[in-house]
Amino acid sequence: GIDLPQLLSPPKPQSRTLGRRDLTRVGEGQQHPTPTYEHELLSWQLAQKRMIPFKTIVRARRFEEFSEWVRHDGEEFLIVLEGIIRLYTEFYEPLVLEQGDSIYFDSDMGHALVSASDHDAIVLSVCTRSDAS
Repeated sequence: GIDLPQLLSPPKPQSRTLGRRDLTRVGEGQQHPTPTYEHELLSWQLAQKRMIPFKTIVRARRFEEFSEWVRHDGEEFLIVLEGIIRLYTEFYEPLVLEQGDSIYFDSDMGHALVSASDHDAIVLSVCTRSDAS
């Protein structure tokens, strides 16, 4: 009668439930455009969170469009919502991910996404945040 995460995680001491929530309606995320991506930060008004969720429109079409690897502390989960992407990582050969495919990786490892579709691809990412308490 328990779910999978409970089976895989050791029990933690009971903590006080804070009951926090932060709704982001479609198109109302905080926009953060870059030359290669158009990020929409989700649940951006909630402070001191452990995860950073964002939706990204992948505009880049070639790895050479990046001046350096993207890297940040923590871990990242990514799922392709629309299109096809090519994920470049510092220590592995490029990987093609199609709609519905997902990957979990160490985001301190250099990485970059390019759209392998005729149109811009869209991905949803959730990154851990090491400085949240």
